[in-house]
Formats: sequence, structure tokens, C-alpha cells
Amino acid sequence: MINATGAKTAEAAKAFNLFDLPEDYYAAPYDWFATLRAYDPVHRNADGTVLLTRYEDVHVVWWDIENSVDKSEMFSEKFGPGPLLEHHTHTMLFRDPPDHDRLRMMVNPFFSRRNLKVLEAFVSDLIDQMIAEARERETFDFVKDFAFQIPMTVICRILGVPKSDRARLHALGMKVIFPLNPNVSDDVVADGHAAVAEFKEYLRFHLREREKRDLDPDTDILSTLLAAKQGGGEISEDEILHMCIVLLNGGHETTTNTMSVGLNALLEDRDSLVDFRDNPDIGNTAADELIRFITPIQLQGRRTSKPVELPSGETLPAETEVILCPASANRDESKFEGANSLNLRRTPNRHFSFGAGVHLCIGRLLAKMQIGEMFPKLFTAFPEIEKTAEPEFNRNARFRGLQRMPVRVR
Repeated sequence: MINATGAKTAEAAKAFNLFDLPEDYYAAPYDWFATLRAYDPVHRNADGTVLLTRYEDVHVVWWDIENSVDKSEMFSEKFGPGPLLEHHTHTMLFRDPPDHDRLRMMVNPFFSRRNLKVLEAFVSDLIDQMIAEARERETFDFVKDFAFQIPMTVICRILGVPKSDRARLHALGMKVIFPLNPNVSDDVVADGHAAVAEFKEYLRFHLREREKRDLDPDTDILSTLLAAKQGGGEISEDEILHMCIVLLNGGHETTTNTMSVGLNALLEDRDSLVDFRDNPDIGNTAADELIRFITPIQLQGRRTSKPVELPSGETLPAETEVILCPASANRDESKFEGANSLNLRRTPNRHFSFGAGVHLCIGRLLAKMQIGEMFPKLFTAFPEIEKTAEPEFNRNARFRGLQRMPVRVR
């Protein structure tokens, strides 16, 4: 399945198994995506789902609002009854309109431009603090000691919980989202159920504390949602708790991964690194390009509500479970010139890393703000950054990130 030049073949594309990934997939999935786009863009998985890897095919399915994100039946079979199933069927991520719109409307007010401006000052000060700490250490794990700390501190501030709980909440969050990967064990599912239950109890304590004081909806998301509920908003306490869990996971993990995998990419592309350092005004555009290039959430799901004719020429029947691969669509050469290279000034940049349609990521502006501010400050403070060992990628098909990346700064 590998020819004499080392390229993967049509036979490799047909044999690709999302539920039994090859060892070389985690460090370099993009070679596999290119093979699938070329030879088997509408790939049938072992469980009957369909994997789409071309930009135009992904676009057609993702932008059709009639297609469903509801996975109740699939997740019931995968997780069984319990807190994990409750979580992944009660958040706006896996709810269709009008429930999705009802829940999103409750949290939208917190992400106003005024609140984001306040957070911008908080983020800037936090990055300065992290750089000062890095200067004292000189050698450290960029993932754990830097990239994790910034968005996780920001999301704790947004939720209104102590930043001292960062490590605990991160560990719980990972146990909640890891079961979304293909082919997970019963132990992983059991850990997910326990993590959701513990997470809910943690948040319920802070919710009770909020009820004892006058509420300012702009203070944090717990206050925003509680004020909405007390004002007659159609949201239950359980939905508030699940909303906070999903915002924590969505608000830090993808940003951490973009920062860490992004640094790895920029260290391999010195021209882009220098451009980012010397031109901080390109921060928003550069952040968009890093997010396209990395695509921290690599797989998404939809179920067709009617037959869908794909640009590739095939028709998907109604009720087809589709796995969309934005990571592959974002590297499709027919859409992005030089798709496998960084272009920090790329515009327009209509990537799929933030989703599409009604499910467009609610925290996208906050994520780009953190990424666009962090890198110029980092490269200005440390003209010399080098990896002291090869980075270790997570063995996670859905969420692309690094487990560790030791660096030295000067």
C-alpha cells in the first residue's frame, strides 16, 4: 500500500480504518488526508459511517441546517445510560434548533464586544506574567507550563471559578471529551461518566455560592446563566452545568493545542516566526492561519436529513451518519493555495476550524485574541527558542495536540 517513492496508494485509502489507526497517523495525519482526498474522498468506515475529506463535500453537508447534530441514538449505544450520555446529549454542541438556539441565546450576552475588551486586558497581563516566569526557568515544557496555563486561566476567569483548580478541571474535562474518539474502551467510558458527575457537583457548589449574592451578568458565565434563569429564561440547572463544562473544554483545549502545535510549526518555519514577531498587527490574520493549519478539532459529525448530492459525484442517502474532517478540508489544495504551508497573511481564509452555520464557535474571537497576542510577545521576549527534544503528539484522532514539548528560551 506504499509505493516505491513512499507515497500512499489508492489501496491504502480504501483500507484506511478510522477505528484502528496506523502508528504514523497521530504525528502526521495530513498525508493520510491527502491520500483519502485523492483516492477515496467519500470513505466508508467499518461501522457504516461515511468520512468526508474534500472541502466542497464538507461544505455541502456542514452548511445545510437541516442536517442533524443530535447523536442520542449513537451515544446511547456507545456510552450507555449515565452522566456522560446526559452531557453529550444536553449541550448546544449536540442539539439541533430550536433547542440549540435557545441555549446559545442564554450565553451569547457574555461574549459581547465590551466583555471581550475587558478580557483582552486580562489576557495581555497574563501573557506578560507567563513570559516573566518562563524567563526565570529558561527550560520548561511549553505545553504544560505555558500553552496550557494561559487559556485555562482565562476560562477559569470566564466561568468564575478559582484558577487554582485548573489542573483538576483540565483532568476532568479530558475524561469528558476523550470518549468522543472512535473505538474507546469501556474503562474510558466509565471514567467519562464519573468525570461528568464530579464536574457537575463542583459547578453546583459554585452555583449555590452565586445565589447568595447580587448577580452581575457580566461578571462571569455562571452569573450570566443564573441571571437568565432567574429572569425567566428557559434553561434548567442541569443545562447550566453542562453549558459550563462544554465551554471549559471548548474554551481551553483547542487554544492550548493551537498554541503548542503552532509553536512547533513556527519553529520549523523561521520566516513566518520572524514575520509574526516583527508585525504584531497581523495577529488576528496570523491566528486564523495557524488555526486553519493545525485544525485542533479534526473530526465533526452530522446526520443527513435527506439525500445529499456531493460535489464529488456521490449521493448520501437520508439518515447517513457522516464524519466530517475539517482537518483535511483545511488542507485541500483546490481551496487553499499552498495548503500545506503557513501563510500568516492569508486572506480570505474560509477554513472550517471554528465550525460552520448555526454551530459556529461562540469563543472564536477570544481564541484568536489569545493566540494573536501571545506569539509576538513570546518571540520578542525570547529571540531564541529551541526544542530540546522532539514533541510528543497526543494519541487522539478527534483533538490534535501535543502531550509535551520541552523547550529552551533565551
